[in-house]
Amino acid sequence: MRRVLALLTSLGVTAGLTVVAGAPASGNDTKNNAAIFVNASVPVRAVPTSAGTFRVTGTGRSALALDDATMQDLTTYAKESGQDLSAVVAAHQGIHEFSAYITELEETRPDTFVRAGLASPGGAAGHWIQFTAKPSADVIAELERLPVNTEVRYGAPASSKELADLAYALTTSLAARTDVIRSAGTRYDHERRVLRLQYAPVGGITRMSALDSVFHEALTAGTVGGQLPIDVVLELDGDQVGVVERTVEGGRDLNLANGDSHCTAGFTVVRYGNRGVLTARHCNNALRYGNATGVISTNPGQTPNDAIDFQFHRTLTENGHSTNKQFRATSRQSGGDRTVTAVGNAPINSAVCHWGRNSGYRCSHVADTDTCRTLSGHRYCGLDVTDDDVSTGGDSGGPWFFGNTARGGHSGASDGVASYFTRIGRVRVHLDATVLQN
Repeated sequence: MRRVLALLTSLGVTAGLTVVAGAPASGNDTKNNAAIFVNASVPVRAVPTSAGTFRVTGTGRSALALDDATMQDLTTYAKESGQDLSAVVAAHQGIHEFSAYITELEETRPDTFVRAGLASPGGAAGHWIQFTAKPSADVIAELERLPVNTEVRYGAPASSKELADLAYALTTSLAARTDVIRSAGTRYDHERRVLRLQYAPVGGITRMSALDSVFHEALTAGTVGGQLPIDVVLELDGDQVGVVERTVEGGRDLNLANGDSHCTAGFTVVRYGNRGVLTARHCNNALRYGNATGVISTNPGQTPNDAIDFQFHRTLTENGHSTNKQFRATSRQSGGDRTVTAVGNAPINSAVCHWGRNSGYRCSHVADTDTCRTLSGHRYCGLDVTDDDVSTGGDSGGPWFFGNTARGGHSGASDGVASYFTRIGRVRVHLDATVLQN
């Protein structure tokens, strides 16, 4: 069964005109956001008829104690966000086991898994997972083995895979229209169960009717079998014009061949038997590690899909160099290094930290996961979004982490609004590499 959403009559548009869009922006949306509706009909797939919520009690062994590195990150996050540390710590009990499980769930059940997270900051503690359909007895048994209770929410209209494919199609279409679109990105609203397509037009465009055909083309590109898998809300969002964050000014740093500072090295990995280091795909190829020549390759392995912002530089063992499992986390002193002990995608509302050559050690929390966004005119996907901007130029490629768990690699930011990092799960899926860990 197909659905076509009707324009709200309060918008003053001719009755009977059909569009794809959602309700107007809610009260907690960014104040500059405004929902815009397309003057065309694009069918939307019917929502699941079965939906509900239930709680699974975790009866597994007690959650691992939060180690010193994790507590350092939570303390920094609480300080930067102004939250009570005890409340933050309580909300993150069992976080390592939970994030490991949802990372596996996303990889093994991409057609039913949608999103997962913690309670909103300041809310009651709790972990939740959203599915398209009521999970099987096997999944419920797996949840029971976790050391935390989990709220299961089922009946979402689209899976994580469908959301990723739709976000890619929409932003790819808009990225090609640089004549009218300055920036575009997507965010899945897991509470209202709609996909928000946020955009900023080029200067001088004041009549939204000038963009009708552009959005219709983008929405049509996102259909499968003539239907969109989920309602799409179009939002004007001039605040979120994103940029990648390499720089030519003065920080394990990655420099250009002429010595100018450029990007930041990420986690160390192994790929096809070779060890090396990650950085952002948008960074230059001919990079110097620590401004020294002959340490890493200048012909990096890159993700086949240029929307995934990772590339791999092999360590030149033939020159006597080796690779370890450490990453710079909190300072430039040796005591500021950590060793990766786990790899896992971040849940929504969980704390996350990063190291960048220019911003140093900063923390925030994850506001959204697996999104697409136009950064400096190029479309990137597989991005996790933080609640505020804690990065700056030159940080690109640097590690995002929580405790000793690898979360991703830095990609860019919307100045003063949000930071973006490519989620760590894309390393194995798109680069066929494995993060080195104990």
